[in-house]
Amino acid sequence: MTTSIRILFVLFLSAITFPTWAEDEPAAPPAAIYYKIPEPFTINFLNQSEKQVRYLQIKVTLMAHEQEVLTQAELNLPMVQDSLRTLFSEQSFETVKTVEGRKALQAKSLSTIKTILKEETGKDNLDAVYFTSFILQ
Repeated sequence: MTTSIRILFVLFLSAITFPTWAEDEPAAPPAAIYYKIPEPFTINFLNQSEKQVRYLQIKVTLMAHEQEVLTQAELNLPMVQDSLRTLFSEQSFETVKTVEGRKALQAKSLSTIKTILKEETGKDNLDAVYFTSFILQ
């Protein structure tokens, strides 16, 4: 009888300590969520390219790990589009035709949108801006 009680006691103690092992595993990071701005941006570089007809067309997608960030970006879409259009128009054709120029423009785009979100919502936790299409002509 005492052997049975000892076995039950050992099983009871092992059952109590088991759940602590599961708590030590780190939680998986939240998945990335994307929002594609519906209309592409088309910029005419006529004045910036020595009167040669040059165009830039960019399709932009935003990435975050919280749906609320993308919802707020969508609610403020007219302001986001206007700010990006202004930013893209300020660039020169010579700058955006290089990989470095494109990366710099992508970083400026992220900063511009984060500034808008910070002003409008108090949060600026947008994680990335992607150019899903970048056409120079």
